[in-house]
Amino acid sequence: MNTFTFKMAQKLSAMSLLAAACALGPVSTVNAGDLGAGTVVFGGFDAREKAYYPYVGLIHNFSGNILKDGFLARVVGYDVHYKYDSAVATDGTVDAHATVFEAMVGYQKVTESYALRGYVGLDYEHHRLSPDNTFDSNRGTHVGGKVQGEFETDFAAQNYVGLIATYGSAVDRYWVRARAGRDFGGFVVGPEALVKGDREYNEQRLGAFLILRNVLPALVTVSAGATDSGDRRGGVGPYISMELSTTF
Repeated sequence: MNTFTFKMAQKLSAMSLLAAACALGPVSTVNAGDLGAGTVVFGGFDAREKAYYPYVGLIHNFSGNILKDGFLARVVGYDVHYKYDSAVATDGTVDAHATVFEAMVGYQKVTESYALRGYVGLDYEHHRLSPDNTFDSNRGTHVGGKVQGEFETDFAAQNYVGLIATYGSAVDRYWVRARAGRDFGGFVVGPEALVKGDREYNEQRLGAFLILRNVLPALVTVSAGATDSGDRRGGVGPYISMELSTTF
């Protein structure tokens, strides 16, 4: 959903993540700089008008090497804060806090130029509203299934393409992002487009992303641009997203 990311050195291949929420935005890209690393740990932050959320998670490749073919386990937790306009509140605004969790298993196929991943698993969301809004179908606890698909080219390539799509049935949440960039000797930059939402709202984003490969012994990703989340949810305005990830 989501983006901030860590990465180590040059031979890195791609390991993407996702995120979603009331403002949830996947998580972005995770890459391994150590050929012996089997686990990616990541964390990030996403913000726009009337919504923000931090998140943490990990991906483990049971083959013991995050850059190889193999079965994957992926868990992510989000702490989502958002508000929206509503006549049920005396001041016209409902403040909301959501706990979101996903646990999935999947498989990764890696070639010399790209990686393909697919996941399936558990989708959990719990929304607390103040004041309580019985007309909000997201209120309370919801459990369902989740699926995710990813395509990502190797960061060692001069041209980069990343596609992520996810759907969770707990609140009918969807999150789809496309990126295309170019490597300029240690950093990748390019445009991104994203659509996301659930049964209560939808949002569209258009912006740019920057992936720093050599600044830290980890991968750092920053993206920013313009978003439209509808008048009740924040309207047209800026967004910013960051992600960091590392391997062991």
